[in-house]
Amino acid sequence: MAFVKAYLAYGTMPLMLNAPPDLSSLVRVGNAKDSVLLSPEVSPNDLARHAVGLANSSGGTLVVGVRDGKISGAEDLHPLQVTHALWELTGGKLTVHCANTTLEGKPILVVSVPRSPVVLATPSGEVLHWNGLQLEPLAAQSLDPAPLPDFSASVPPTSSLADIDPLEVHRLRGVLESRRGAALAELPDMDLLRALGLLEGEQPNLAGILLCGTNKALKRYLPQAELDYYHHGAGDMEFEFRETIHRPIPAMLERLRELVQARNKYKTLHVGLFQIEVWDFDEVVYREAILNALVHRDYTSRDTVQLHHFPNKLEIANPGGFSGGISVENILRHQPKRRNPTLAEALARLGYIERAGIGVDRMYRLLLRHGKEPPEYTAYPDSVQLSIHNPDFDEAFTRFVARKQEEMGAFSLDALIVLSILKRQGSADKQQLSLALQLPLEQTSRTLRPLEEAGLLWREAELWQLSSEALQALGKSFARIPRPQTPPRIMPTSPTPMQRRADSSRAEKRSTVLEVARTLGSVANRDVRQALGLNLSQASHLLRTMQQSGLLEKIGDSPRDTRYTIRQLT
Repeated sequence: MAFVKAYLAYGTMPLMLNAPPDLSSLVRVGNAKDSVLLSPEVSPNDLARHAVGLANSSGGTLVVGVRDGKISGAEDLHPLQVTHALWELTGGKLTVHCANTTLEGKPILVVSVPRSPVVLATPSGEVLHWNGLQLEPLAAQSLDPAPLPDFSASVPPTSSLADIDPLEVHRLRGVLESRRGAALAELPDMDLLRALGLLEGEQPNLAGILLCGTNKALKRYLPQAELDYYHHGAGDMEFEFRETIHRPIPAMLERLRELVQARNKYKTLHVGLFQIEVWDFDEVVYREAILNALVHRDYTSRDTVQLHHFPNKLEIANPGGFSGGISVENILRHQPKRRNPTLAEALARLGYIERAGIGVDRMYRLLLRHGKEPPEYTAYPDSVQLSIHNPDFDEAFTRFVARKQEEMGAFSLDALIVLSILKRQGSADKQQLSLALQLPLEQTSRTLRPLEEAGLLWREAELWQLSSEALQALGKSFARIPRPQTPPRIMPTSPTPMQRRADSSRAEKRSTVLEVARTLGSVANRDVRQALGLNLSQASHLLRTMQQSGLLEKIGDSPRDTRYTIRQLT
């Protein structure tokens, strides 16, 4: 057999399953739009050509072991061999589901091929598709990528109710009872699975196997659905502990909680009558991050989700880049795009995630209100990494936010973003705030206005800072740049060399300001800062001094619109 000659066997042969009734009908009908019958002598390259043809069409099923419309059997074909061979022969772009079964007492191999979101080529470089009767070249006008298929909705041809673990179904029922699905929790098992969208007839889809499948089903159909947990010491890139978790998602989340919480610390803060626990890593935040990785990962990739636990950060990476136009720059505002809608919908009904796609917002909000940094996304073509940082606990900022929310009501996420940036940076202009908020400049202005009216922000010219009240509440976290004070000057009868140099420097600065004003017609604080390299307060002091000495005339009342022109002598 070609595969036995080309590839080494992967251990013992798999368990033989009873064939589902539709396989008999499929063989009787013969080749069709979504099915191909192949003889047991098919070579690895020919099998790869037909798999690519189906993937470039609408996906379907390959049945190996049929000759001239009759079951001839396919001996010595191991599903893992075939899966690996097809993955290698397509350059790692196609992951199929293979299973041995019997039909008319003879062994056959069933290969389930998903529809590919991109156009695939055969090992020899051909771009083919299956037209229902034969392989043919894919026309140039048909080369546009197909819409992303819902991998989690796929039904492996040989899946059955035996692939569902009753204990995991009981776990789902417990989740519903503890959350918000009491009505669903009362349904019988089969009705519950159908209500969650996990069954197609009597067969579980891949979402069903991901949520309540047996260990054997996960290994057979979803060997890539693992999560590798690594724990690292302080500043140590080498891990101290590793565990690979290959369980249904609810069980996986419970195990991950045990692993993270065993190494998680918290501090208690008392604000008025309330007690706030601030963990190194908030459980809601890291659970949301892990769920995002599991729901939005690319399950056609053979790579696994990885979680690296450092004392000062968590790094969670999942295979598959951002989809549907989402990027690091717009993830807060972009409409949610689900790579695996069937899985996401089931998790939403179970109460794990929100249909509205507010998981990212929740992570931001929980981190920022405790003075921590927002989640950090790093996008690669084939993966996404999320970092959750654990800086020193900012007790003053947490108290400030808690007290202000008692007085004013809960802060919006946008308000928390603005306060957090100004706390960390000291000041920022509207362009910087717009980028952080992922909002246009006009919407950024509407966000800042109520914060300024509430006395939380202060603005001079183009720069925003926290108000004096906020700075005072933060203690030594930040102090506003003091305005230079002009002390009384008692000039000696004969100036010293240092005083002569200072007077010369002042004269040069005034000359530069007057030159900028002549060139532009007027001069603003920003122009002075750019021309002389001064900070905001220094530029303001210089302009006021020149106005008081009669060199400049002030135009405009608000700090934002204030400019100065050269005073005309009369």
